[in-house]
Amino acid sequence: MSKTKVITVLLYAVVVLITAGAGLQFMTATQFFDYHAKACGLNWSSLNPDLQMLILAGFKVTGAGFLTVALNLFLMIVFSFTKNGVSWSGVAIPLVGLVFWSVVLSTTLLVFSATGAEAPWGISLFCVIALLVGLFISQRELKQMEQATE
Repeated sequence: MSKTKVITVLLYAVVVLITAGAGLQFMTATQFFDYHAKACGLNWSSLNPDLQMLILAGFKVTGAGFLTVALNLFLMIVFSFTKNGVSWSGVAIPLVGLVFWSVVLSTTLLVFSATGAEAPWGISLFCVIALLVGLFISQRELKQMEQATE
């Protein structure tokens, strides 16, 4: 595997780990996060139990979404991108990640700008940048490989 491909795989692997970690945080949460409390101006204990249950149910669905994206990216990296060098995976991996993380980024920035709560937009921005860099590197390498075979 070339150095550029190793760098791309490492960037994507970091995004997978961050995505899976966030999914596990949501899946195992027993209350909303500190920035949620600041954003809504309420403490968890002040919410009625039915609303707490609905929020935690939403967290479980959100966590499942994060884990699904992480699994999807992982499988594409392991079974397509690293093994066969299939060109579609060089585009599919970052696009799947970018669709997901750009929505997460825009949502956390909205919460931050509207409420001042310290929503974790920085990690979302990192994932978007890492995916864009990976896309650029893999497409550049693919182009170089095509030119070498001509």
